[in-house]
Amino acid sequence: MVSAARISNAHRQCKLSADTGGPVLTIVRKEEERVQGKLNLDDVDAMKRHDREGMLDLVGRFGEDLRQAIEVARSLGDLDGTAVRNVALLGMGGSAIGGDLVKAYLGRELGVPFQVVRHYHVPGWVGPHTLVLASSYSGNTEEALAALETAQQAGARIVCLTSGGELERIAERMKYFRFPFPPGRPPRTALPFSFVGILAILARAGLIPDQTGEVESSLGWVEDRLRAFGPSTPVQENAAKMLARRLLGAIPIVYGSADYLVHVARRWAGQFCENAKSLAYFSEIPEMNHNEIVGWEHPSGQLRLMVPIFLRDQEDHPRIQARLEITRELLGLRCEQTLEYWSSGATRLERLWSLILLGDFASMYLAFQNGEDPTPVEVIDTLKARMRQF
Repeated sequence: MVSAARISNAHRQCKLSADTGGPVLTIVRKEEERVQGKLNLDDVDAMKRHDREGMLDLVGRFGEDLRQAIEVARSLGDLDGTAVRNVALLGMGGSAIGGDLVKAYLGRELGVPFQVVRHYHVPGWVGPHTLVLASSYSGNTEEALAALETAQQAGARIVCLTSGGELERIAERMKYFRFPFPPGRPPRTALPFSFVGILAILARAGLIPDQTGEVESSLGWVEDRLRAFGPSTPVQENAAKMLARRLLGAIPIVYGSADYLVHVARRWAGQFCENAKSLAYFSEIPEMNHNEIVGWEHPSGQLRLMVPIFLRDQEDHPRIQARLEITRELLGLRCEQTLEYWSSGATRLERLWSLILLGDFASMYLAFQNGEDPTPVEVIDTLKARMRQF
């Protein structure tokens, strides 16, 4: 074990200027710069040659997608939410993350329990007083469709979010309330539609006040962040490019506070895996302080590949804030670097967007450094094909 004194002398810290409006970054590391990829992240043409299916353009549409989603939300009819006692969202991957982030955004403002169900069946408490949101971008996600069948058997109230497929056919046949997703894109890029759609459904059901005005008010900040993290902003002024460079050859483990930024941490890990084809994990504070933290001892040789990333927000519970500080310090004794990112923005929603967009863009820049096209998910396609044989 390396002594604390030795680490203290070797570590250095740097901070991105808050004047740019970007997330504040603190880095603790034992070495100078990690060896960088050969790709110049300021060479937009080189990145586009890797980005054969246009993922950069899709992520750059985040603000425009929010605007379109707001228009769809405002066109929805009323939804009877009388006597709804709980809410379950059925979905996987990019079709489920919107539910997680809605929970993070609403916090305690949602007066009924809300659970994201990633399984083939719904929990036993689902029944006639449950509002079930069946979410599948393709409309053919087998877990969501199977869970929907069990929700129907339980007599739940059903709403569908989809771009087509079997779920759309079910919605049309059963005359279910539906929020449409735009077709023809990777599900993980439909987050603006999923997020706004879920908020709109909850509002139409009378469970929360209408949030479209809040989302609309955040659009200016979204556009600001898209410029700050976008491909035209040079590395030294671009937190997303700098993050991607620091993660080359590493395995990020992203930490967030329970019931809040852990949902953003899940998004980051998923984006690093799908876009960058680079293994990543997420976990939550304080739970990891009661078990996982002890595991940061072995295998000592592999710990140098791990990069703990701590997502921070001003609304984190004071004791969580303290735990994040101490945990980062302790893990800094066991790995080469730790990273810390603070959200930025005037409102809770703007702060969520700042971290989500940072992670989304960083995952693409890491993909380009890995020599990967961010869009294809060939191993998922292979797995689905194999599953059809069973």
